[in-house]
Amino acid sequence: MQIKSSKGIIVLKKKYLLQLRDNKKNIYFPNFWGLFGGRVGSNENFSEALKREIKEEINLIISIKKKIFSTTYDMIGLKKKRKMIYYECLKTKNTQLILKEGKKFGLFKFEELKNLRIVPLDFVAINTHYHYYNNYTSLYR
Repeated sequence: MQIKSSKGIIVLKKKYLLQLRDNKKNIYFPNFWGLFGGRVGSNENFSEALKREIKEEINLIISIKKKIFSTTYDMIGLKKKRKMIYYECLKTKNTQLILKEGKKFGLFKFEELKNLRIVPLDFVAINTHYHYYNNYTSLYR
């Protein structure tokens, strides 16, 4: 069995929307900046879960544009494998952002991210997104 999660890459006014996570020992990367999202429920798929999580966490109604990054991993100290999918999301309704989970949210230019403590896999997904849209060509294609 594996734990499934999805996270959303949301760009507003050319800035990435991030959440400063609570500083609690029982959460993934406490007190780090990260993308909004969460676990997939038993009767949901990844995109349904992401839409629900973002609505619950920040009062934003989104649509899924495309899958940006996915990974399946296990690591020392974890009992179950994880599968995580990152999607590019679009804001579909002009609702006010109301933080319901985490310490605060912020909008950051890509260049500002190097000054933040960011959840490592979230940064990988943001970096992939940024370079895809800025015509970066990998040597490994």
